Amino acid sequence: MMHYDIVIIGAGCSGLSLAYEIVKQQKLDQKIIIIDSKKEFVKDRTWSFWKILEHNFEDCLEKQWSKFSVQLNQKTKTFDQFQYPYQTINSLKFYEKVKDFIQDKIEIKLDCKVESINQNNNDFEIKTHLGNISSKYILDTRSPKLETGQLYQHFYGMEIETEDQVFDEEIVNLMDFDCDQKDGVHFFYTLPFSKNKALIETTWLSNIGHLDKNAYIEELKNYILDRFPRAKNYKIIREEIGAIPMFRRQVSNQKNYYDLGLRGNVNRMSTGYAFPYIQEQSQRIAKNLPHLSVISPISSKYEFLDRLFVKVLQNHFGKMPSIFFDIFQPSYQNEVIRFLSSKGNLSDDLKVILKMPKLLFLKNLI
Repeated sequence: MMHYDIVIIGAGCSGLSLAYEIVKQQKLDQKIIIIDSKKEFVKDRTWSFWKILEHNFEDCLEKQWSKFSVQLNQKTKTFDQFQYPYQTINSLKFYEKVKDFIQDKIEIKLDCKVESINQNNNDFEIKTHLGNISSKYILDTRSPKLETGQLYQHFYGMEIETEDQVFDEEIVNLMDFDCDQKDGVHFFYTLPFSKNKALIETTWLSNIGHLDKNAYIEELKNYILDRFPRAKNYKIIREEIGAIPMFRRQVSNQKNYYDLGLRGNVNRMSTGYAFPYIQEQSQRIAKNLPHLSVISPISSKYEFLDRLFVKVLQNHFGKMPSIFFDIFQPSYQNEVIRFLSSKGNLSDDLKVILKMPKLLFLKNLI
């Protein structure tokens, strides 16, 4: 049985970002291994966010934009005077960069499925089909299972390539609410990588029991034909499906065992954004080694505001498209972005909050 000081379960964004920070900060006194059931690294995810803070992965960008829009009731708001670029990370570039950076310092074992975890005295014993591993600490970054009936931001996207040049590659369509709204909040999201290549997603904020891929596919096909009629002859390059919790899970932060990533509630509940918070959390964990502690990168202020926002959303699905639309105001673009990125000051927060229906939110405080 091989023994390690730290086992990171999951070679995704959270596990690899932490490994990168540990090597970068030269905190290599411990013997560390990353294990994952995947057989290889492929481009399987899209991580997008406004760049408020510096990060380690500028060289892994798929693209960045200085314009975005939101749409509702055939009205469009366009934003092009903000100081924070909207960035999308190419997950395969990210995986390859981290692999190269940590090689010979932190071990990665793929095709290694966890079968059971047991604690014996001060160590954990992890049983895998490749053999058993023991470790003092476990950092678990595996995707959490869907919890039936809970509120999620769930989505399905297709990266497509068209014969004609049909996309405006300079502007992200962040939220297009001009679509069917039933039992939740629904919008489409378009990331144009070039004039003939884009990632288009159908996104729902609703209570779910499972991810209905066939329904998502039908929604996307109809939207593409309606919104981009010249894109009818398109090729699907890849697909992406997922669900981000809009609630706080019960985490397993027992002694020496910590949940990270979405499993550890690292995402912002109201927006679903996670990548910047994963970077902040990884930096803090690495800095504190060899003492291992996990602290949320999202302040109690934004946790409180998000809980209230989610409560209003659950009680008033039909009102939410207009609330989202009203939050985005061209007169204070940077303030909105800082608020949505959890980096707002009091003035930023007040400007955004005052655009929300105050009576509705006050009623839901009770």
